[in-house]
Amino acid sequence: MNETSNKQTQELWQSQPVEGIKISADVIRRRAGKFERRIYWRNIREYASSLVAAIFFAYFFATTHIVLFRIAYALFIAGLAWVVFQLHRQGSAKSMPGAMGTLTCLQFFRAELERQREVVANVWSWYLAPLVPGFVAITAASVIARPYPAGLVAATVLDAFVAVVFLLVLKMNRRAVRCLQRMIDELSAAENQPQSGERMQPTT
Repeated sequence: MNETSNKQTQELWQSQPVEGIKISADVIRRRAGKFERRIYWRNIREYASSLVAAIFFAYFFATTHIVLFRIAYALFIAGLAWVVFQLHRQGSAKSMPGAMGTLTCLQFFRAELERQREVVANVWSWYLAPLVPGFVAITAASVIARPYPAGLVAATVLDAFVAVVFLLVLKMNRRAVRCLQRMIDELSAAENQPQSGERMQPTT
């Protein structure tokens, strides 16, 4: 009788409707496409601003006759080139391939979110740190090449401004990391939903 009861319980359990993944492939594709466009235009803005900054530094490099300032401008140009290279290498947007099922689309989109999260989380190492040598060099050039105390005041004001900008950039990117993590958690929760046709086996 116990065996018959367990069999009936299992049949009743397996006859219950089971929800599949709650996000359809079309919804995931739309969200992934929107995210891809956001990343694409973010990178375009960064490329454009880096190019404009590099042109200004190149102009200053060509017009100044003070060696220390030339070194600083050259370091800025090199730093900007490294930033653009790393952004392209690590943070370029990837398009979702066609003919993917819901689960595969979800996994691809989640992998893209995780990749961009790592890019944003490590913004100090590839985005801010490469510009530090240029700021150090221009600080030294301002103090050494200009009369006291004008050079020291100019260097102090510049360094304070840069520090505030760096802190704001870090804060904005921490917020972006949290936003990306929430999106990842949402997709992970959807992926963990049992797929259509699956049945959980009851414990006896």
